Amino acid sequence: MFQIQWIGQGGFLLSDGKVKLAIDPYLSNLVEIADGLKRLVPPAIEPKDFHPDYIFLTHEHIDHLDTITVKEMPKEGVKFLVPPVCKKILLECGVAEEAITLLGEGESVTASGFELKTVWADHTEGSLGVVITCDGVSVYFTGDSLWSEKLGDGIQVDVIECCINGRWGNMNHNEAACLAAKVGAKLAIPNHYGMFAENTADPEDFRKALEGSGIAYYQMTYNQPFDVAALVK
Repeated sequence: MFQIQWIGQGGFLLSDGKVKLAIDPYLSNLVEIADGLKRLVPPAIEPKDFHPDYIFLTHEHIDHLDTITVKEMPKEGVKFLVPPVCKKILLECGVAEEAITLLGEGESVTASGFELKTVWADHTEGSLGVVITCDGVSVYFTGDSLWSEKLGDGIQVDVIECCINGRWGNMNHNEAACLAAKVGAKLAIPNHYGMFAENTADPEDFRKALEGSGIAYYQMTYNQPFDVAALVK
């Protein structure tokens, strides 16, 4: 079983039926406190009730490394898989050093039934995307990234989960559609919209950009898990 639950922005909760792997969970109002941008949807999970087995972080921006969530969540037994820029922040949030595994571009790690391989992203220095394989299905989570000719090099996957908001260091819907074709995706899923009015996009534009490409489109329902393997098999 390979389920994905979209918990907002570029945040996800993945399950293989045994363990849960979170990616960039934003579950607080930290962005409003810091930058004045109010959430358009309530947190998918309250931090105090959030206890995945693993957390993978793509970079240090506060809508991806949410320090309120990290401070308030139960941390016992949780393993953090992160680029080096995130380590100091996590330590300041009370994460034990032995719970942190540092990853650079091109590294692979196993998390129960998930195989993770980190890939390059063009956002902040050291930002990562990740290809996660589970249940025979590979999914490329772009994280935040601008489009460039280098993006997606050497990647071939079944599914792409891509940002489409087109501002503040991210590719737009047309660029995301080009990336989906480059990596040979059978299925393309948009994210990084619908959280803040000042930084959103219309997923319908991404669907239209995929027309004629032969790539299937899927639009996630916020906070509702779906079986990704069933969509591509």
